[in-house]
Amino acid sequence: MSLTDTASFSRKAFRWVLIFIGAVIVLFVLFLVGRALVNVIFPPGPLPPTVAFGKLPKLDFSEGIEASGSVNFNIETISGDLPTLDNKAKVFRISAGGSTFGGAEKIKDLASKLNFDPNPQGLSGNIYQFIDKKEVGRTLSVDVATFNFIVDSEFYNQTKLISQNAGDEKDAIGVAYDFFKPFNFDPLDFPQATAKTRLLRIDGPNLVEVPGISNANVIEVGFSRSEIDKYDVVTPLLDKPPAVAYVSKKKIVRALLNKQDVMLNEFATYPLKGTQTAFEDLKAGKTAFNKQPVNNNFAIREVKLGYLENGGMQEYLQPVYLFKSDDGLIAYVSAVSDSWLD
Repeated sequence: MSLTDTASFSRKAFRWVLIFIGAVIVLFVLFLVGRALVNVIFPPGPLPPTVAFGKLPKLDFSEGIEASGSVNFNIETISGDLPTLDNKAKVFRISAGGSTFGGAEKIKDLASKLNFDPNPQGLSGNIYQFIDKKEVGRTLSVDVATFNFIVDSEFYNQTKLISQNAGDEKDAIGVAYDFFKPFNFDPLDFPQATAKTRLLRIDGPNLVEVPGISNANVIEVGFSRSEIDKYDVVTPLLDKPPAVAYVSKKKIVRALLNKQDVMLNEFATYPLKGTQTAFEDLKAGKTAFNKQPVNNNFAIREVKLGYLENGGMQEYLQPVYLFKSDDGLIAYVSAVSDSWLD
């Protein structure tokens, strides 16, 4: 074969290679476009629940309120019907707490900075109690594994506090938030902007709500958890958020932090029973209320999905149906399908 013939053959071979590559690219593009059109016309179904944790323990409703008598539930939503909500939801694992040894050293240092004697009195298990260096009867009790705590004092016996005004609500929120922050209190989980306050007057050993700041000795500041996976997180009782402090003149006189360490990166999805089945559970008494119903008629204004965060230790954060009525009254029902509950 001459040099001329070789060059001609090479040009032809190169041209056919280009044609072949072009055809492959066109076929690949057509395949992608076709698959996209099929997905649009025949969209794939949702992924099935993973149920990776196996069967879940039944939710403990004992921290909520049981109705004192039979309750009539009436559907009075805007549409007049129960809504159709998601058919599955995430269940999150809850951490049992960290090292008690490391926690103990951190808590001792923190107690000292808060003006408590850093030498604790052991109470029980992981609970350490610290005594205020100056004020008699004021204590800080901390779970060194979870950093949950209680501050208590005999403030209702302090003449000066009883006779003084509580101060400014905005200042009280800031004081309470600064007090909570060192106790593994994440601003993303408990945003300061959503804090709620109540104005209270000391009446013997009790605190009575009053309408105006001029009559208040103490300001209650409560912090609720932010949404998880687009759903509200509720506590068993309306007036007991996970973090609450009582402040008077920028001083913490009583406080409680009782939150769960929700592991947002460890979850599984579970099938839900549906609003109609949940409504039947509601009528059968498989529910609890966040406050006592004032009469035996419960008007259901709205039904939503949410999460229930108990005060006691729980292994998982599970979804619930929230049947909402008037004046903040909520009845909650377990949302996970009964076939996946122990």
